Amino acid sequence: MKLLGRNLLGDIGNLSSTSKTWVNAWSTEVDTCIWRSIQDIKEQFPTVSCPTDRVFVFKVDECNAIIETIIDFNELVVLIIAVKVL
Repeated sequence: MKLLGRNLLGDIGNLSSTSKTWVNAWSTEVDTCIWRSIQDIKEQFPTVSCPTDRVFVFKVDECNAIIETIIDFNELVVLIIAVKVL
């Protein structure tokens, strides 16, 4: 997958060393995977939520933050649209 909007991840990485490690691992996994369906994502990230058919929300491990994305399965693109600290 091609990960776009990576610049938005900086705020999460500053929360703790654990969150920085998680964000780095998450972005590496996204870069190297090929998701063709929602099921593919859920196999890799079982806690992902999908409020709409294209928007996916990943909870950052060990902190109160989420990464909101839009995923285009045809183009193999993951676009980070928001990073929120809850």
